[in-house]
Amino acid sequence: MRANMLFISLMLFSFTSVADVALTQADLLGTWQIDKESVQSDGSKSRNLNSTWTFKNDGTIEGISQDSDAHARAETLRATLNYSMEDGKLVKQAAPGRSKMETCAAVEKEGNKMVLHCQSLYFFMSKK
Repeated sequence: MRANMLFISLMLFSFTSVADVALTQADLLGTWQIDKESVQSDGSKSRNLNSTWTFKNDGTIEGISQDSDAHARAETLRATLNYSMEDGKLVKQAAPGRSKMETCAAVEKEGNKMVLHCQSLYFFMSKK
């Protein structure tokens, strides 16, 4: 019985010890290549992207996506979004021209690699 309680305690501790990585604006500044996006935190069932997000000092993100699909409406799509930092998380405009904001947390950040979780999507990114 006591061994079971210890095992359960250790399991709970291992699940609760996973925490978001606190970000600063300095961590984000520059251009990030979006390597893939996924609804799964492990990156499985992902979709490869040819997109970059450039975080600027003025509180804007310039996003550029290039689509190689011959049936795409536009080959290149550009958008500028507003962003800020709150409590170590990215708060960004959900879509161009809209006032709705979404909060994104870094679930991993090591060197020039980062996994950013925004609502229901995980973005696997590399700093250029």
